[in-house]
Amino acid sequence: KGGGGGSGGAKFGYEAAVCGGIPIINALQSCYAGDVVHEVMGICNGTTNYMLGKMETGADYSDVLREAQDLGYAEADPTADVEGHDVRAKIAILAKLAFGTTVPVESIPCMGITGVTAVDFEYARLLGCTVKLVGTAARLSKYGERDGALSVYVAPKVVPNSHLLASARGCGNAVAVDSANLGVASYTGPGAGRYPTASSVVADVRRIADGLCPPDPFPLESSIELDNDYTSNFYVRISFADSLGIVRRVGEIAERRGVSIHSILQNPIDDRGAADFVVTTEACKLSQVTGMCEDVAGEDFARGPPLCMPMLMEDFARGP
Repeated sequence: KGGGGGSGGAKFGYEAAVCGGIPIINALQSCYAGDVVHEVMGICNGTTNYMLGKMETGADYSDVLREAQDLGYAEADPTADVEGHDVRAKIAILAKLAFGTTVPVESIPCMGITGVTAVDFEYARLLGCTVKLVGTAARLSKYGERDGALSVYVAPKVVPNSHLLASARGCGNAVAVDSANLGVASYTGPGAGRYPTASSVVADVRRIADGLCPPDPFPLESSIELDNDYTSNFYVRISFADSLGIVRRVGEIAERRGVSIHSILQNPIDDRGAADFVVTTEACKLSQVTGMCEDVAGEDFARGPPLCMPMLMEDFARGP
């Protein structure tokens, strides 16, 4: 924390810490003082966005990772990027700025992109969507709209092609802020690289020199309850060896877990020993769909644990 507003107080600028050259830190520090933020979500890691963009064209995960490492986008040990740890740290910062609540990083549910394959992009296209690794911090609704606990999580998310986040390409970053007065405001640009990062560092130095740096780097303070068992529609890809009654059995498991199925998608089966289909759900809690996936994974027909991703629905995609 900074040194406050006294004459000897240190000033702390950290614009380059999240999304490189995009001035999202300064925006949340100062531009929402007369507003109430409902939700912040963003693509905050250029490496994984580059990789997912390549996979969308049909490339294999391992080949794309190797290419990203050769280009210098990914480290020799890419764990922090591909497992979502980098985004987890960044969404904790944005959550503190937007809501005033300190979110312990280790408490944030975090899923990376290692389970995503090219087939997920095939099914996403059928839904008019793509797949992006997204950090989300959102107020839930309890008695009224957006008056409940704060939910913070990181996951690959099925995003409509009409949404701002779907337009982030290559190593680009993007953040969408939903607030009471502005509705959905978007911030996009280069999320990494020496010049974008240096631009943010120099901007901080200039703000400090001009006396414009906030005396407190995190102006808001609150004690909003945390609840990371968030509610969403979900995409669930189930890999199976073909047999009779699989869809019926999945439906029974979903019903037992309180999960309502919205749709079922399946490409023609080329290999009966190794096929996939996708279930999309109505809105339910993460714990419910996680329980469903655990039960499905224990079935004889399952070839492994299902891949589960939250879905960004059209009401947020359209904005105000």
